[in-house]
Amino acid sequence: MKNRGFMKFRYFLSLLLLSSALAFPLSAQKKNNKKASFFAREYRSQGDTLRYRILYPENYDKEGSEKYPFVVFLHGEGENGNDNQAQLKYGSSIFMNAEIRHWFPAIVVFPQCPEGDQWATYETDSMGVVSVSEDPRETATADLLMRLVDHYKKNKTVDKDRIYLIGISAGATGALDLAVREPSTFAAVVSVGGAIKSQRVKELEDVPLRLYHGTLDSIVPVSYSRDVFYELKAMGSDQVEIIEYSETGHECWREAMSSSDFLKWIFAKER
Repeated sequence: MKNRGFMKFRYFLSLLLLSSALAFPLSAQKKNNKKASFFAREYRSQGDTLRYRILYPENYDKEGSEKYPFVVFLHGEGENGNDNQAQLKYGSSIFMNAEIRHWFPAIVVFPQCPEGDQWATYETDSMGVVSVSEDPRETATADLLMRLVDHYKKNKTVDKDRIYLIGISAGATGALDLAVREPSTFAAVVSVGGAIKSQRVKELEDVPLRLYHGTLDSIVPVSYSRDVFYELKAMGSDQVEIIEYSETGHECWREAMSSSDFLKWIFAKER
């Protein structure tokens, strides 16, 4: 079994090498992805079913003693469905990159929100602009997702101090909502184009949070991320960061996930 000091050294070294890994063109990544597969799974609880895909580290031994970070990635509304495939459209190629899998071994889960539900409650107006309330109900899918996370927390190969939550678009709104409801669970939270009322985020004062947003976003106004950032800063938080892309609209996840420190920042966090 590798000791804690060795693992920290390994992750420190990986931070130095990740920039070059993320700089690989997609065509090169695909060549390295032949042995990496997201396996289709279903989680069933209390009569409900959540479909998801899971990627294991290289040479993963479910009976072994090594513990791994656990990453949950929430997709956008366009990937809702029941095919257990569409949710891999954005973000999955990063985690299948051979260099990243080597230096950042992790158990990665991509759940799929079913048609007719949401990761978090939000509304859209006639122009498609998103709005959220100060006291939204928890959705059935979000409740089931948390049961899935709790299920994996019991797995002896999961490092419960390194559970990471990433969301893009509607998934980012879901990630913020879930983090507020379960702030003690996550070692780091990433929102890429998400929305939450700043009045709700006091629970996130001590949670490492990074907010990515396109300044020109006409679907989820950038004011949501700015308000959260300023609210947490006013509370004295040193755990929140905001990164804006001044020439980008809603689909800023391309810039965010291709940035050199996207995974660096996440994997450096520990609860």
